[in-house]
Amino acid sequence: MTSDRSAPAALPHEPSLVPNALASPMLPAEANDVQWVRAWLDAKLAAGLGLRATTLAQYELEARRLLWYANEIGLPLAAWHVSDASDYLAFLANPPASAVNIGRARRSSPYWRPLQGPLSVASRRQSAIIVGILFDWLVRVGALRINPFVTAPRARVATGLSSQRRFLELEQIDAVFAAIERRAAFTESARLHRARDRWVIALLFLTGLRASEATALTWADFECLVGRSGPFWTVRVRQAKGGDDQLVPCDNVMEELARFRRLVGLPPTPSSLDGVAVIPALGGGRQPSRHQGAKPPECTQNLNRQLGTRQAIYRIVRRAFDDAAHRLTSEGRTEDAARLRTASTHWLRHSHATHLLRAGVAVTDVQRALRHRDINTTRRYTHEALEDVAHALAGKISSARES
Repeated sequence: MTSDRSAPAALPHEPSLVPNALASPMLPAEANDVQWVRAWLDAKLAAGLGLRATTLAQYELEARRLLWYANEIGLPLAAWHVSDASDYLAFLANPPASAVNIGRARRSSPYWRPLQGPLSVASRRQSAIIVGILFDWLVRVGALRINPFVTAPRARVATGLSSQRRFLELEQIDAVFAAIERRAAFTESARLHRARDRWVIALLFLTGLRASEATALTWADFECLVGRSGPFWTVRVRQAKGGDDQLVPCDNVMEELARFRRLVGLPPTPSSLDGVAVIPALGGGRQPSRHQGAKPPECTQNLNRQLGTRQAIYRIVRRAFDDAAHRLTSEGRTEDAARLRTASTHWLRHSHATHLLRAGVAVTDVQRALRHRDINTTRRYTHEALEDVAHALAGKISSARES
């Protein structure tokens, strides 16, 4: 948070000039916006709540966007009111050209801009939530009287039993795997990309892990435990959502895991000594032509480097979904194709839960597998099993006994 462009002048603290500002007993009297944000992020980390690296990165990005905008309009955060919060969200929805990055400027670059383009409704909601958390903290430490984002949307609004539709049928999942296997692979590099992409889809679908959790995995996180009914495999999610390490049963994915490991030259059983990454970076991912020869040296090196961002996972999943949708369209399965074009990475987690429930797994067991604290979060997935429940209940009870 050190960019000169993001740092406005020191904040005035006289109530007559900035009605929302207070003399905080916990922050320096002349602290500016950048120092406020840095103190907020430091407080988050110091709380010992296991703030994930991906979560922290998202907080920092939203803070940089906010600071850039505040600096551009010449209005320090302490002077913001509800109308300014609304203007900011409108800016995210329809940014001027001066706020949009051209190319990929680093965040430390003076040419960095806060947006790649207009944010979606969901992304604007997420921005409002994170910025609202920042302002809530400033109110709690006595720097501000009110949070100008207090009226911003804080949660999705449910629309009834049909609201939980973000899952794929097994036939659609199969189409995704088939599309990956049909990719041309004339070189070792292309074969590795194909194997890696299949493994990513299988890992997310068969374990229900979030994309951000998958990027942090090492082979040492896979462990075979022995229980009353025999051995079973688990995968450790480190600093999961909520802060603690969590164990996830993963027997269902072990066949795909062994398949991938063999293809990259590893024995089928994971070991903490394995050098190859769980999800290798593999360079840019372009398909070399038939005449380019053997595996490029950068591909060999990148087998050891973990794919480190959920955005990279998203690109892998989206490409696989698009490939499958294209083929399904050519086969006349337009509804299946349209569903895949709508789907995102997180749909694989939803699909994992939905198909477990359809298979008769108890909702409490699915809750533990997904690591939901509130079982009502898990129960949202049961909406798609309503037809199965209806058939199971039909004819089992009547209003009057036959005489």
